[in-house]
Amino acid sequence: MMAENPAQQTQEIIEPFRYDRIKSRVNTILNTYPNEERTARMVRYFLAIFILANTISVIISTMPDLPQSFRNQLFAIISICLTIFAIEYILRLWSCTNNPTFTGRVKDRLRYATGIYMIIDLISIIPIVFPIVFPKDYSLLHIFRLLSIFKLVRYTRHSEALQLLQRVIFKKREIISFLVIFLVFEILFSSTIMYLVENAAQPDKFSSIPAAMWWAAMTVTTVGYGDIYPITPLGQTITGMVTIGGVLLLALPSAILAAGFMEERQKEQTHNNHYGTEAGISLLERVGTLKERGLINEEEFEEYKSLILPRLREHEDEGEDKK
Repeated sequence: MMAENPAQQTQEIIEPFRYDRIKSRVNTILNTYPNEERTARMVRYFLAIFILANTISVIISTMPDLPQSFRNQLFAIISICLTIFAIEYILRLWSCTNNPTFTGRVKDRLRYATGIYMIIDLISIIPIVFPIVFPKDYSLLHIFRLLSIFKLVRYTRHSEALQLLQRVIFKKREIISFLVIFLVFEILFSSTIMYLVENAAQPDKFSSIPAAMWWAAMTVTTVGYGDIYPITPLGQTITGMVTIGGVLLLALPSAILAAGFMEERQKEQTHNNHYGTEAGISLLERVGTLKERGLINEEEFEEYKSLILPRLREHEDEGEDKK
């Protein structure tokens, strides 16, 4: 039996390695934060252009008086954008795992596909298959085209401001939950009182407590559409009190979130200064070790030291200023 050709064996080894390397590279480009990878940043900008084009086209397509030719052009742009999104979705699903077994790859992909952002991506590309599955259901197709706007959500997850807001809300969740409960209580209480006060004078407007709850929600939030309002002196007095209570209640979350933002920013700056000081000290120690081993001379040691010490003093001064 003849031995295999060495070139053939080498090719068999290289091909799987090249396949895995390409898959890993695609995964890195699609999932790396763009500031850390130039290619990822370019791909992100490329996709952002199509997302904006799709969003604008979907919004304009809802205008009823558009010429049919222009509407067809908009649908063509939407179709191109959705095709790009579908390719992105397939590439994300394909490159998300390096599991050596088939079962493991299937499980990894199912787990990845059920993530919130992948579900949003899937919803955004559903209109591609609609003409095939539901060729005559244009209203449903139109609805799913509108849902493709939610593709914008994926590109907010790397926002530092959004991540900061999430941390603040999580840390202040108990206070915010209490305020929400108190807001619901105020709506229920005021709608019950207003029903008792205004029902006799306006049985068509304040016909029930649920009907009065619409008035209470609009009054507490200070929207005041004016479709339902009290006409009795007592009802008008209660309305004024409920409005003032709503203004005060809704102002509290803003103050709490603003204070939370300031706390988080201060913690980040303190952490960065602390990290910078520790890194500078560690670097000085390493340079000193190199000198002790004779790998650098005294002149080189002093040169490195002159570069590190000013930065260390800057961090220390910043820390003292914040205190």
